[in-house]
Amino acid sequence: MQEVDIMRSIRSFLVEMLLKMTKQKLDAKEFMEQRREMNSIPYEVPTKLKHKYNITKERSLPVDTYVLKSDSQSDHRIVLYLPGGGYVEQPLTWHWHFLNQLRKQLHCTVYVPVYPKAPDYQYMDAIESVLMVYQHLLKIAKPENIVIMGDSAGGGLSLAFAQYLLEQGLPQPKDIILLSPWLDITLSNPAVLAMIDKEPMLNWDMLVEAGKRYAGETPRSHYLVSPIHGEIKNLGKISLFIGTHEFFLPDARKFKEKAARQFVDINYFEYPKMNHVFPVFPIPEAKKALGQIVEIINRQIL
Repeated sequence: MQEVDIMRSIRSFLVEMLLKMTKQKLDAKEFMEQRREMNSIPYEVPTKLKHKYNITKERSLPVDTYVLKSDSQSDHRIVLYLPGGGYVEQPLTWHWHFLNQLRKQLHCTVYVPVYPKAPDYQYMDAIESVLMVYQHLLKIAKPENIVIMGDSAGGGLSLAFAQYLLEQGLPQPKDIILLSPWLDITLSNPAVLAMIDKEPMLNWDMLVEAGKRYAGETPRSHYLVSPIHGEIKNLGKISLFIGTHEFFLPDARKFKEKAARQFVDINYFEYPKMNHVFPVFPIPEAKKALGQIVEIINRQIL
């Protein structure tokens, strides 16, 4: 474990205050019906962001997939990024800001599939969609040049997808990078429940309902929806970033302990007083985390 010992920035404090003020307070089932209606409309990257970051759509894939390419060495390294959103929401503006910074610093190509969302679609719809993109990437790049990365629900899906690849006997990526991953969709860990009032961003009721819709008829303990219960040996190198002001923290620590028990070496970065998915926010701590992510991906395979 690496606990990042840094003094909290004023900007991160202000961001957390803003998150508290804008936290969702809707009824969970009402929110699901809103998402059903909104997700019935195909997602499009806002035109302003498309032009600003030169984001294009990969037309050769059956899954809507957006691409950010570097001006140099773009085919040398590929990041398959799975955005979070509780398995019900589409990518947000700050995803594209973060991915643009990642693309620039790594000189890589970033692929972002818009995988199907609950409540109308379930986990296998998401996994099969991501698989189509991954199989395409394997045709243009070696597995050791591919990174799978995701935040929140996208982090949970990233780990579950890697476990699915293992089960199917398909090549693992070099790295699996998880930003505040949702590892157990039940959120039943007593330590999680104890943090509900402290969490500035996430709504427990909404997430639990979203998890039920995402799992469908499958038990929510199944590793493809709660990857904390899945195999972690023989996967790509796992790196996990988490803040102490989010209620995914207890399950992240539980995952770290599982890795230690099984003698699986992972990179674990715990940032004090940081909120959910802090690496994508415009704060100094995010800049430090991005530097660590770039360093991890740039490492040569031993």
